[in-house]
Amino acid sequence: MSGVSCMDQNQELAKEYFPTLDEIRQSVEDSRLLLAKLDAIVKYGQVRLEVNMMNWKHRDKKPSFVVANNKPPYPYGDKDLYMSASNNLWYLVAWQREPALDEIYYKALLGTANMFMQKEEFLFNRGIVYANMGVAQATQMKIDEGFANILKALIEDSIYLEGTPEDNVFKRKLLTQFEDVYVKNTFQMILVKLNIVEIPKAKDAVDALFDTLGSHQRIFLDYTFSRMMQNQAIWHDKPNSFTANRLLAYAQDFCLFCEDFLKSKFSTSKLSSIMNKRNRNYVLLSDLIAEAFPSVDMTRCGADTMDDLDDVLEAELEKQAEPETCLRVLLTLRNYSSHNIGGESWNYIFYRRYDRILDELVRAMWHIHRADVN
Repeated sequence: MSGVSCMDQNQELAKEYFPTLDEIRQSVEDSRLLLAKLDAIVKYGQVRLEVNMMNWKHRDKKPSFVVANNKPPYPYGDKDLYMSASNNLWYLVAWQREPALDEIYYKALLGTANMFMQKEEFLFNRGIVYANMGVAQATQMKIDEGFANILKALIEDSIYLEGTPEDNVFKRKLLTQFEDVYVKNTFQMILVKLNIVEIPKAKDAVDALFDTLGSHQRIFLDYTFSRMMQNQAIWHDKPNSFTANRLLAYAQDFCLFCEDFLKSKFSTSKLSSIMNKRNRNYVLLSDLIAEAFPSVDMTRCGADTMDDLDDVLEAELEKQAEPETCLRVLLTLRNYSSHNIGGESWNYIFYRRYDRILDELVRAMWHIHRADVN
């Protein structure tokens, strides 16, 4: 027999695409060096922190920090001094160049501080480490952990604040720097695209809109909208069933936010009047829209299946009537998504025209913002 077998040909081809031994050795050496250096930096930060905590408690005799006492044991500017060296060794050199490394470093510092506090039965203010870790996580779109740690930072600092930590969360750059980049900038672009505001006025218009929101509404909106943007980008890269589900779920949350936003504009007595009028002890989004926008037709704003939703959305998106179109889209999605969780394939209008649907939901939010319900 002569010639080269198919198996031999495949093995030769595989060799061409596989890394050489020299390449593997170099990669192993480089990765070990990289991880060793990162480990050394983290451990040094932890050791430096332990030294400062020991000095804080035993040499300088600083009192223990107890939030529940409602009286700061030392000035605001002094509360982070024990963390200063470890924080600045990283913050001044590497901060925000690679948020994943920021998270690793500050998570290690938090663990060191917690272990010292438990062992020594002594409390430190951990606001700065919670804050830096939270910002690093939020920047990576780890929003659940990031937002929670930013709020934990404000809880640690609550005795220095007026009002509750929740009231202060949007007075601090900790969260607003994330909000500006991932939420407000996109809102501005949408409002300009819809000819609702002009470019020079867009920032002021969005700031005014967000300032009308309660802290819980605002953080819910920030979370929901940033997740919508994140999953929309994932979907555009490669449609898949999981992201289809997420797009539907976050659209539902946005509709839920709009419902709560509209509801919050009514007085308690007005809401009671609406419930009495309809002879029930709750109000629906359709009730609120009917009261705030009496000229808008709220009939036939529902769908049982994705095919039904396609038919309704196709008809609504062809209309140019305002505010009817956007509010009917809002109500239709709210009614559908409240009873359906399964995502569908890319060929449905909800996914093919998701950009336009998002525009209409933002437009609906703007109409709600401007609504006069009195």
